[in-house]
Amino acid sequence: MRLALRYIWAVYFFLWFLIIFILFYPLFLILLRSEKTYAKAHKLRAIWGRLIMAFSGLFPKTTYEAPLDKNEQYIFVANHFSYLDILSLNVQVKFYFRFLAKKELSDIPLFGIFFRTVDIAVNRQSIRDSVTAFQLAEKALLAGDSLGIFPEGGIANQLPKMVKFKTGAFRLAIQHNIKIVPVTIVDNWKRLPQGGLHNGGTPGKMRVVVHKPIDTSSMDISQLSELMSNTHEIIQKRFDSLNFENNS
Repeated sequence: MRLALRYIWAVYFFLWFLIIFILFYPLFLILLRSEKTYAKAHKLRAIWGRLIMAFSGLFPKTTYEAPLDKNEQYIFVANHFSYLDILSLNVQVKFYFRFLAKKELSDIPLFGIFFRTVDIAVNRQSIRDSVTAFQLAEKALLAGDSLGIFPEGGIANQLPKMVKFKTGAFRLAIQHNIKIVPVTIVDNWKRLPQGGLHNGGTPGKMRVVVHKPIDTSSMDISQLSELMSNTHEIIQKRFDSLNFENNS
């Protein structure tokens, strides 16, 4: 019975996800016609996400270890255990950024509009496509935009431990002196585990911790592994502390 209720909630969630997106779709079409209005499209996407959360019984809470400077660029890197993580970054990190995400998301009907415009699809199965995505991300940074990425390269299959990070985001951060902002997404692995309807889902809290930015201005490429390791440790430690004390 409990599993049946989890399935019912997951179907309910995805229905609201689709209904609200269809209602917003004409506005997305307008705002994504020009790079000048990408930031407004991103704000609209956050509104869409908040409505989904409200109708689905999801309660977001974001903790910032330090304020973010609206005049700076950042690369936001987060753990990735659920499809809800994309929703959390959009809604719970109040900053304009462009996503780098796996190519499969760009193949979803209607939803692919984001990856033909504001976001960047990464096909990790193709070296050529991966290089192209890296170049597009670099172009976005040079244009003054920030980036958001799940550096594990996909939803981790060894919950609740992160897998090894890919190098791309950290290499860009060092090369362009962009601060890395670690983001711990705490509860989504319990709300909607992994990739979809296999185990159903549950309403409840969605905590996110936005950590202090890591300055890369004095780093060189020889410190790439150190930067990746430190970022991984920051996220995993906070995830563990908030999940395995007495929180559910």
